[in-house]
Amino acid sequence: MKSFFWKVSLYKFLEAVNLIGIIFTLLFQKNGLNPFQISLLIGFWSATQLLLEVPMGVVADKFPRRNVLIAAMLIVALGYVFWLKGGFLFYALGMVLWGVKNALTSGTFDSFVYDELKSIKQEEDYGKISGRIEGVTQIGFMISAAIGGLLAQFNFNWVIIASVISSILAAFVLFTTKSVLPFKSTGEVKYFSILKGAFREIKANTTLLFIIIFISLAFGISGAADEFWPLIFNLIGGNTAIAGALMALEFGAFALAGYSFPIFEKLKFKYWHLLLVALSGILFIIFGTRGSFILLPLIFIASYLLKLALVKFNADLQHQIRSDQRATILSVKALTFEIIYLISLLSFGFIANKLGIMSLIYIWGGSIIILALLFRKKLAAASD
Repeated sequence: MKSFFWKVSLYKFLEAVNLIGIIFTLLFQKNGLNPFQISLLIGFWSATQLLLEVPMGVVADKFPRRNVLIAAMLIVALGYVFWLKGGFLFYALGMVLWGVKNALTSGTFDSFVYDELKSIKQEEDYGKISGRIEGVTQIGFMISAAIGGLLAQFNFNWVIIASVISSILAAFVLFTTKSVLPFKSTGEVKYFSILKGAFREIKANTTLLFIIIFISLAFGISGAADEFWPLIFNLIGGNTAIAGALMALEFGAFALAGYSFPIFEKLKFKYWHLLLVALSGILFIIFGTRGSFILLPLIFIASYLLKLALVKFNADLQHQIRSDQRATILSVKALTFEIIYLISLLSFGFIANKLGIMSLIYIWGGSIIILALLFRKKLAAASD
């Protein structure tokens, strides 16, 4: 058991620490692509994952999950190799392959870990194990951003080659684990057969409906915004090393929010998560008025507050689901989130191309403030 845990933790660390994964937008920018072209490339990645989510889940239920995960890492490694060639077409091929990888691993890794625990009758430890693995993953992201940005200051090809190597090493680590028979479906095989029931429950429970709409809108917008932060940090900091270090701090804020959530969860004020969303928007706008290096802590505070709010909204969402169609309802939420994310991403790229990338900060801040005010009454009911 300990051997398996350390191996899958190492796999997730190597997957997260691929150095190009956080700063790839800086690679595209350095090679002459404008913000809209960059948003198109990310759109290819998002659309690929969206379209293949269900069919790749079926693949993960029909073949050994270890082998599916190994194939996914080799596929994304090939995508990074295309990036060594440079140019929009090869970047697009790489992003599509990255989307295929994500579709293959979505739900598959969790089920792979569950299968192993089930085989040794320790499935009750799943939550504890997955939490530890998530912690390792966040550390990997922070290291990826910091080292990737520093190395890119000298040569982006070194960053890409390092990412190819880490992906292949991750596949090798998985190869050393044993392949067990699946005990748990990834959920996509019967997806369409119970989808109607999930929509019926969402329609009948207006609080659940509004939580899903709000998460999709507010956090779909902020999720799309996250893709532009490396470009903004690079503009303010002046080089990729500083941009990478600032992205590492951003992931640090995300990790801190997860650890400190229990403190906020005890608050009696039922509107606190909505207040945090609105406050985040205000901090974004204040930063946008100057856009200076000295105001960057406002961005990290805003990111921390938004992450706290998202954890709370997800908890409220879980509490509102009263049927056995939980996984499907969460899939509906994920689907609507991805659609809003994709629309926001392309819109932001177009606006940044016309008005400049710093103009986006006002849009992000204003949007989430307005959403927090509009949905206040409906969302507060979820905390009653």
